[in-house]
Amino acid sequence: MSFSQQKLCSALQARRLLCQPIEQAHQHALKRINNHTLQHWNIVIGDRLIFDFSGLIAIHATIKAYQGDASQLIFKLKLSSAALRDYYSHNDYLESKHLIALPITAYNPSAPKTSKTATLTITLKEITTPIDYPKSLTPTDINSTPLALLLPYSCDHDCLFANQIALFSHLKDCLKRSPISGLRALLSLRKITFKQRLSLAWKNIHPTANIHPTAIIEGTKVGAHCKIGAYCVVRYSVLGHNVQLHDGAKVEYSVVDHHSWLMHDLVLYRSLLETDVFLIHGPYQFSFFQKQSAAFANIMMDYRPDHRPIRIKTPKGVRDYHGRFLGALLEERAKVYAGTLTAPGITIPKGQAVMTDIEHITTAKTLN
Repeated sequence: MSFSQQKLCSALQARRLLCQPIEQAHQHALKRINNHTLQHWNIVIGDRLIFDFSGLIAIHATIKAYQGDASQLIFKLKLSSAALRDYYSHNDYLESKHLIALPITAYNPSAPKTSKTATLTITLKEITTPIDYPKSLTPTDINSTPLALLLPYSCDHDCLFANQIALFSHLKDCLKRSPISGLRALLSLRKITFKQRLSLAWKNIHPTANIHPTAIIEGTKVGAHCKIGAYCVVRYSVLGHNVQLHDGAKVEYSVVDHHSWLMHDLVLYRSLLETDVFLIHGPYQFSFFQKQSAAFANIMMDYRPDHRPIRIKTPKGVRDYHGRFLGALLEERAKVYAGTLTAPGITIPKGQAVMTDIEHITTAKTLN
């Protein structure tokens, strides 16, 4: 078996996956999977699929279990309704309430020369957590995240969703190769499940990082020359190199890329920052900050209390996103300043500054 990918589409060439260019992350995953041989099949991955090693393993396992005589295979992804709602509900490739068409084709050169094509369904394991939200916000619900990344790109929001899935997939992969995390979990006295203790026990901190002794680092990778100040909390996240977290900053379930600055007492949750992003105050949740963008103490909404779908901008027009929470997307070099209020799912265009003052008011129009 051999895997290959078509040249990445231009929209993805500038984007990032866990603090790497997506193309570089893909090449690393392809190099790993091509060590797992399986005869006869050549797999070609389309230019719009964002994947990781665990996703390729899922493709490999599905083909290995196939017993038919087709010369060509196409693939669909089956997930729970909760996972599809939160990560795929706006996607061009969504075919039904449970199925996503995947831009993957497998060919068997040794099969009889027929036109027969078979469709295989890939089912991914998910980590499912009931969340007891405050009743003043929203009813209790389920969060379900796939433990492997196979996500077709249809707009830049998909880069945020891909990094969210990859965080869980990356942590699962690292835990398999970290027996010391298991030992730490066994010795932990925290009154939580063993799986929770295990995931919190893992951390990978570069020796050049400067970590204040009062900072809490759990389930996280910290890159070279990072500076993490007093009483910071970083949990289930990936920090690139030379990331600055000033005193009291809190980061959870987020990817913070190289040279980004998060100022004092800031809260960042389930967000993606590319390189050279600057954030002050907050909180910033469920949001995507492309390179050299910035936010200065604005209010960034991520929830619609009227329960209508959040509307997002895509290359094919405005679409409904049916997940519960989604913040803003700041394109490259976009900035939002203090005193502004941004709507859920809004896109701030490349290079645009959004601000308010007495003499001049610039506001970002909602898509809703």
